[in-house]
Amino acid sequence: MMYDVLIIGAGPAGLTAGIFAVRRNMKTLILNDPASASQTDEASMVDDWPGVMGIKGPDLMKKFREHAEKLEVEIRQDKINKISRIKGGFEITNTGEKYQARTIIIATGSKHRKGLVKGEDQFAGKGVSYCATCDGPLFKGKKVLVLGGGDTAVTYAILLDDIGAETGLVHRRDELRATESWQKKLFKTKVKIHWDTVCIEIKGDRFVKSAVLQNKKTGEKKEVPVDGIFAAFGTVPTSGIAKDLGIKIDKAGYIEVDREQKTNIPGVFAAGDCCNNSAKKIVTAAGDGGLAAENTYFYLKEEGK
Repeated sequence: MMYDVLIIGAGPAGLTAGIFAVRRNMKTLILNDPASASQTDEASMVDDWPGVMGIKGPDLMKKFREHAEKLEVEIRQDKINKISRIKGGFEITNTGEKYQARTIIIATGSKHRKGLVKGEDQFAGKGVSYCATCDGPLFKGKKVLVLGGGDTAVTYAILLDDIGAETGLVHRRDELRATESWQKKLFKTKVKIHWDTVCIEIKGDRFVKSAVLQNKKTGEKKEVPVDGIFAAFGTVPTSGIAKDLGIKIDKAGYIEVDREQKTNIPGVFAAGDCCNNSAKKIVTAAGDGGLAAENTYFYLKEEGK
């Protein structure tokens, strides 16, 4: 079967693209790698989605999926191995099946930045976590540190404090990068903030037992007992599949798109956090997805496909 558009990724950008595409009566398929969760699915709390105050990330994504499914958007859980150009479009190969589409929208998002601290990889899944929403309840009554100073780190710290973990936030600067509204909420909690500090090593035996912290201004080091580390160092784009197709990628690994979400490859669009124009917000990812789908429709119409 030849689809009009095949969308790679089922986060806010991908699902919104699917919704807009089927409303344009395009034969649409969303393929989503089951091993790759959307950043929104891991968000402890979202309070900047218009019309909805204070919703958990997984609950918001459930609404996205329900909306798409109600419009009969076809969604399959499948890992893509290769994209090839063929006459009239593209061929997408997975582990055991091939799909063909006239156009493609890449909405693969981003993933957690990892491996910045000695011992981090060693204790991943053994006390080191990248998702407070997923693993936070395991640390009720225990000592944890959150590493980072952006929105993700601050919301993780707030959630862990609310769960009942003895929580510390380790940030390399003397002010946070998180949105001011989140900072206000953080300062009302019992979270201890380690300013101008970095974690230089994670120690333990089978599981995490301690962390070595260093003050960047004084150089002083101290080892503190801890049961869990939540790393929130930001994200990196998931753009490997785009590189394989010859799509232009910038120095940071983001897919280069124009104002219409077009890539340098005719018929290939991209949307959301994997793009160089992304503001890394759910609302802008959704907007990108809708714009990509609309321009995919006009592209097909102009090409007479």
